[in-house]
Amino acid sequence: MKFPICDYADSEEGFYSQCASCPIDSTAPGCALEECEDGTYQFVGRTPSGGVRAVFYFKNDAGEQVMKREALHVEIHELDEVDHLIAILYGMVDPEGMIYLKKSERMPEPESPNGETLREPS
Repeated sequence: MKFPICDYADSEEGFYSQCASCPIDSTAPGCALEECEDGTYQFVGRTPSGGVRAVFYFKNDAGEQVMKREALHVEIHELDEVDHLIAILYGMVDPEGMIYLKKSERMPEPESPNGETLREPS
């Protein structure tokens, strides 16, 4: 599965993103991402984990936030309808410019010493 799906690159096997290091400007018609004022990029639509939008943090090897065309790494935060974080995807650019993604493991609900769940149901 390619995430997100844009109009510029064909889909191939695997779970990946072609956005990092992509030379296409996010304002171009057909780009799946919208550049935000804080330097992140936003995708609005269904995400792999069932969210309704995702925020992309593109980074260089030093971990500094950079423009997508300069990125070697990406961290993607998937959010639900009320902006709760439901998953984080991590990836890095391979020699052909494609990023293969790895999903974060879901954290267990916190419990009190007597075994009760501490988080309120949403």
